[in-house]
Amino acid sequence: MTQASAKKENTILWWIGWIVLTIVSFFIACYFWTGFIAKHVGNINQPGVSVLWVAAVFGSWMVLLVPLIIVMYNKVDRAYEDTRIQRESDTLKKNLKGALLRSVLVPETDRLLPKKFSDELRKVPRSIHRGHLVTVILKNGKNFEHVFVLDRREILGIYDAQTLPFRVEDIAALKPADLNHLPVFETKKWLRLDGAGSPLAA
Repeated sequence: MTQASAKKENTILWWIGWIVLTIVSFFIACYFWTGFIAKHVGNINQPGVSVLWVAAVFGSWMVLLVPLIIVMYNKVDRAYEDTRIQRESDTLKKNLKGALLRSVLVPETDRLLPKKFSDELRKVPRSIHRGHLVTVILKNGKNFEHVFVLDRREILGIYDAQTLPFRVEDIAALKPADLNHLPVFETKKWLRLDGAGSPLAA
């Protein structure tokens, strides 16, 4: 089962569970107030008792629904955010396909990250499958945005550049890109650094 299929199945199961809890909470309210009112107020057929029962049951049911509604709202909001981020990540992944990109050959040894940065990226969620989109911060304070790191170890691509504009030994820090505020990437501006893809002049 793929990750997407598993996530879809979990979402369906969650919605079924939410509906079941909503129904069960209503019957819990009915059961409690029916017995309580019968014991302390009187028979449901007495004047005013039925109105009290309806008010008590539906009032307490609404109270029980509050946490369920909050959970539902958070779940829907998270599903929306996941879908949007996935859509943006898919676009980025499509743009990074080697056959569509400009390319130069930078030796692998000049693209490998120091181990400490690889270890740091292990704690950061991936931007796409096998990859992180980061901002590179150099020791002299310069920043280079939209640098693509493959498998937490190899700088594979950079956006809107002609070559790799820095040395890995000059890196002071890596800052994960904000996936919620990505620009609209143009395929022709991506540069692949392992020599695969179209020549730079293309």
